[in-house]
Amino acid sequence: MANDLKAKARSQFGASAEAYATSDVHAKGESLSILLDLVRPQGDWQALDVATGAGHTAMAFAPHVAHVTASDLTQEMLTKTSELIAARGLINVGTQVADAEMLPFDNASFDLLTCRLAFHHFPNPGQAMREFARVLKPGGVLGFTDNIVVPDKKAAAYYNAYEKLRDPSHHWVYPLGRLQAMFEDEGFKVEAAQQMSKEFEFHQWADRQHAPGTVKEKLLEMMRNAPDALKPLFAPRWTNDTLYFSLWEVVILAKKGAV
Repeated sequence: MANDLKAKARSQFGASAEAYATSDVHAKGESLSILLDLVRPQGDWQALDVATGAGHTAMAFAPHVAHVTASDLTQEMLTKTSELIAARGLINVGTQVADAEMLPFDNASFDLLTCRLAFHHFPNPGQAMREFARVLKPGGVLGFTDNIVVPDKKAAAYYNAYEKLRDPSHHWVYPLGRLQAMFEDEGFKVEAAQQMSKEFEFHQWADRQHAPGTVKEKLLEMMRNAPDALKPLFAPRWTNDTLYFSLWEVVILAKKGAV
């Protein structure tokens, strides 16, 4: 199953590289500026951006650190990242094909590891978190963002079915409490967690993963029938012949134990 999801991720995101390069929520979403403010990167740091996508997070941190390695499972994404790096004249960003659950880097290699809006694609999130801890230096910083869901299990399953229908490479979005427990299980101390809501226009959101018309119809029907527990999260509003809805995201700053 894990290999199937990774193959789907390569296929989905390989075809969507251009869309993610121009996606506002990825290129300049609120969470990116919050992440920079919380991390306070240092000029001598070696940084790793895991599941970089089109490289937006890596490029945002590049002016503030010594070097950033932008890693991703999908070569097409890294090709787009390299184009954007060159266009911006950044000379301290390199790219590396890498599976987040088997990072090809030595132990204690990085002062900073970032992972933004990608964790919900990982079929073995605990293994990915162990890899984060392994490649970070003692006292290293983990800057993390991802979507989160309500704690209600049935509502969470409905939410994840909705996400997976649009994007078959989607694995699972977790409640905040579960995420924090994953961090702590791998020896991270969570120092800050800031939650936000972000609104999407339905068709732009669906088209970013090339959802066909039949899938869009099912997604809209699911939104109309969403359980009450999800209404504060989705906050759906129908206007001008389209749907606007929200997702929740959290920014987490954590540090690896010094021992």
